[in-house]
Amino acid sequence: MTCITGVVKTEVISVEPKARTNLIPLEERIRMRAHQLYVERGNESGSELDDWLQAEEEIAAAEEEWKERE
Repeated sequence: MTCITGVVKTEVISVEPKARTNLIPLEERIRMRAHQLYVERGNESGSELDDWLQAEEEIAAAEEEWKERE
């Protein structure tokens, strides 16, 4: 099971689809995860696109894994 979590603005972020019980839209989950990656890198700018693409990939992989388990 892949589940990546973190805290941004006191909210727990997860790429795990089942954890979306609060129905956060996909784009917002990607934005939050991309921001989390930025913070994990020490708030260094210059990799915004990489962060966004990585966040998309992680969330898509987690959704695919979740669908396979259903």
